[in-house]
Amino acid sequence: MATVSVFIIILTSCSAAVPVVLEPDHDAATAMFLAPLSSSLRSALNWLVANQSSSGSYGNYREHWDAAAAYALWLNNSDSVHASLSLSYLAAQLDNSSAWFWGAYGEADVPGAILHSIGSSSNTGLINKMAVADGLLQFQQSNGGFNGYYDLKQDQTVTSSIDTDEALLGLISADLIPVTNQTTATQYLLSLQNPDGSFNLTSTISFDPLYSQGPDTVSITSLTLLALKGTGFTVGQAPVANALKFVTSAAAIFSGNGHAYAAALATLAFKAYDQSDLATASAVYLLSQQNSDGGFSDSSRSSYPESNALDTGWAAIALETQSTEEGPPTPINSPPIAAFSFAPRSVSVGVAVHFNATASHDSDNDQLFYNWTFGDGSAAQGISTTHTYANTGNYTVTLIVTDSGTNPGPLSGIRSVTITVQPTIVQNSPSLRLGGSGLLLVAASLALVAIIGVAFYIGRRTARRPSLNLKT
Repeated sequence: MATVSVFIIILTSCSAAVPVVLEPDHDAATAMFLAPLSSSLRSALNWLVANQSSSGSYGNYREHWDAAAAYALWLNNSDSVHASLSLSYLAAQLDNSSAWFWGAYGEADVPGAILHSIGSSSNTGLINKMAVADGLLQFQQSNGGFNGYYDLKQDQTVTSSIDTDEALLGLISADLIPVTNQTTATQYLLSLQNPDGSFNLTSTISFDPLYSQGPDTVSITSLTLLALKGTGFTVGQAPVANALKFVTSAAAIFSGNGHAYAAALATLAFKAYDQSDLATASAVYLLSQQNSDGGFSDSSRSSYPESNALDTGWAAIALETQSTEEGPPTPINSPPIAAFSFAPRSVSVGVAVHFNATASHDSDNDQLFYNWTFGDGSAAQGISTTHTYANTGNYTVTLIVTDSGTNPGPLSGIRSVTITVQPTIVQNSPSLRLGGSGLLLVAASLALVAIIGVAFYIGRRTARRPSLNLKT
C-alpha cells in the first residue's frame, strides 16, 4: 500500500533551508533524529546547571526565566538538586507579597509562569496556594483577560493574551482556578483570534518584538494553544484547528536564523494536539539554533546571540517532549456537555420556575457538579433547582457543569438560555372566593343599597298619606 509523504520546508542549518520528508512509517528517521536530540538536550541542561546562581536564580527580575529553567530541569530528573533549588527560590518569591511582580505595576505573566512551573512539577506544597491564587486572580479584569502588558500608547498596563495564557496555565496546573474565571478568561482569548487563526498580543497590538514572552505571532499563538489545551479544547474545534493551521503556514518564520523561542513553543503546541510530524519538524529547526555553549537564544533578545535561561529552558522542555516516541502523557479527560430544561415555558413574575439538568452528560462518566446563575444576581447548585423572578425582563440563565476528571484536570461545559419574564396576569372567575377586603366592599355596597331603598320607601309613604284638616 502506498504511503503519503508530508513535506515540510524547515531550516536544518543556520544558512540553508532544505525539505524534511516525514512519512507515516518513519521509525528509521525517528531513530536518526533522536540521537542528535539527546545530545542537544544534554548540552542544554548542562548550560542551565552551569549558569544557575547559588540561590537558584538566573538574574534579577527574571523569575519567568527561572520558571522555564526549573521545569526543564525537573522534567529531566524529578530528583534534581538544581531543579529543587530553583523551585524553592521561586516558591519563596511567590509567597512574598512584596515581590516586584505583585506590585501596582506587576505582571500576571510572571507569577503565572512561576505557578505553572511549581504546579506542573507537583510542588504546590511549597507555597501558600490560596494566597497565591487570590493574588493572581486580582490581575483578572472585567473583560476576562489578565493585566500585565504595558502599552506605551495608552501609558498603562492592559490585558494581554500572554498574561492570560500564563495565568491560566499556572492556575490550572495547580488546580486553583474557579470555573467562572476560567470561562471568562477563555472567552477573552478567543476574542483576540484573527481570521487567519493567529492570536494578537492585545486587542490593538499583534505582537511586540521587545516583549520577552510575546516577540512574534507564532510564539503568541503557540502559547495560547497550550492555554486552550489546558481548558479542554481539542484539535477538532475551530479556534484550535485554525490556530494550528496558522502556525504551520507561518513556518516561514523558521526560514531564517534566531527563532528558537517560537520554535520551542510551536513544538510543544504541535505535540499537545498530537501533530507528531509537525512537532518533529519544528524540533529539527530548533536543534539548528543551539549555540556552541549548549544554550539557546532568540533574535528578539537584546543579548542575542548570547544564550539565556528563558530560551534555553523552553527549548529543553520542547526537546524533552520529543526525546521518546511516547512523548508526554496525552490528556484523556473530555469536557462534559451541559444541557437543561425548564418549566413552565411561559415565565411570569412571582411564579416558580423549575430547572432540570439531567440531560447533561459526560463521555468519561465522571461525577458532575452543577452551578446555576439566573441573570438577576441569584445563583444555585445541584442537578435541579427552582427560581422565582421578582421583575419582568429578559434574563440569561447559565448552567456550568464541571466534571471530576483529571489529566489535565476538571473540565467544564456551559449552556446558556435567555428567558423572558412577563408580568403576572390576574383573571377574575365567577367562582372566585372573595377575601376579607372583598367581603367588606360587598357588605358596604349592600348596606348602601338598603339605606337608599329604605329612604325611598319612607319618602313614598309620606307622599301618599292624606292630609288632616283640623277644625276648631
